[in-house]
Amino acid sequence: MKIDLFRNKEIPEGENPYERKINSLEAYDYIKSHIEFNLEMNTWICIDKIFSEIWNYKIGLGGSFYWDEIEAEVLVEFKEHKILLPDNYVKTVVHLILEYIEQIGGILE
Repeated sequence: MKIDLFRNKEIPEGENPYERKINSLEAYDYIKSHIEFNLEMNTWICIDKIFSEIWNYKIGLGGSFYWDEIEAEVLVEFKEHKILLPDNYVKTVVHLILEYIEQIGGILE
């Protein structure tokens, strides 16, 4: 018997509770459909890369966080890399990424 420590429940044999991977292009399409500003693909790639690094290496699987903390972390990285995008746009995109992960059955609960 396997136990999902994050959700604190048994995992049925042959099931992967994390099989719904986050698809970058699907997330980009989701975000574009929810914003009223232009988000170029090259800017999206930067946001996605920075968000992914924070998500995978600073938070880690099952790590706890506040949504606004991730927004702040992404903003810091944007400024360090001198990527020009209004703060409110970055915050909106990060919020929508988290919303998308939640909607597709990602690891947010």
